[in-house]
Amino acid sequence: MLNKELHLFQSHTNVGLTFSDHSIRMVRFKGNADDLSHLQFWEEWLKPGIVENGRIKDEQTFSDVLKTMVHALKVRHRKTFFAIPDAQLVLRQFDLPGILSDPDLQNYFFIEIGNKIQLPFEDAVFDFHVLERSATGTKVLLFAAPETMVRKYRKILDAAGLDPVNAEFSALGIDRWVQHFISGKPEDHRMYAQLEKETLNVAVFHGDTPLFIRQISLKDAENMQTEDSLLLNAATEVERMLNFYQYSLQKGSFQVSEIQLLGSPDTMNEFKTVLGEVVSVPVKLLQIDRERVQCPDDLDASFIPAIGLAMKGVTA
Repeated sequence: MLNKELHLFQSHTNVGLTFSDHSIRMVRFKGNADDLSHLQFWEEWLKPGIVENGRIKDEQTFSDVLKTMVHALKVRHRKTFFAIPDAQLVLRQFDLPGILSDPDLQNYFFIEIGNKIQLPFEDAVFDFHVLERSATGTKVLLFAAPETMVRKYRKILDAAGLDPVNAEFSALGIDRWVQHFISGKPEDHRMYAQLEKETLNVAVFHGDTPLFIRQISLKDAENMQTEDSLLLNAATEVERMLNFYQYSLQKGSFQVSEIQLLGSPDTMNEFKTVLGEVVSVPVKLLQIDRERVQCPDDLDASFIPAIGLAMKGVTA
């Protein structure tokens, strides 16, 4: 069950690790996020076909790449906090009758997943987060992922010499980083939009809770897409997700009040400009304050999710 493998809401050296169809990013995190002078990091770009839609297709090559990274950063046997790829994560909200305890909810989901609750995969690991318990019922978020995929990642991490102790998803790492460095409360309903090559990951948080997660492929079937058209397509998708969140999920009662962008430094400034012309919500770049954290000069913001994952080991 996911409560043993995917705990979403819980001076050592930890490893933070994120995966996508395009890359593996690893950080060796020691101390705390206010001083990253000792942070080590490594990025490997993956050839097409090694990982597809978050699923490992070429296990041997993937394992070899991961072992190279483990050796380079000298992180054998280190506690590892890794992200389940967003493409394989399901988040759904349920309004259930009655005041249900956590054991009640655990039993309900255990029985109903695969019956009343249909997921795009057969065997699921899951976790849940209660949003509200009242006389009118219990409002709860369900997080689920394919059990076989989670176990495969854990097995490969074990074989590479790591000690995988916790699985989350990358947006939780982003939000952990953001909340650590802001003064006061975060924006009420805030969106993180992460663009990597032709993949857009969008997440919306309210308070500490992720309420919406979506991965969108921006691939052009004819492979004729220019960078300008890619950025415009990404901006259009962000606008569509804003509307979906406000009118479908929140029934018009709430809307996103800020968007924070994350991605390749080469394209983020241009993406910010394009997105600002499409949406009326304030758009900011998620960046690392180098003077404050004393980080290496070549560390860029694309490593924030991995750092945020590793921070769980020292902030829980």
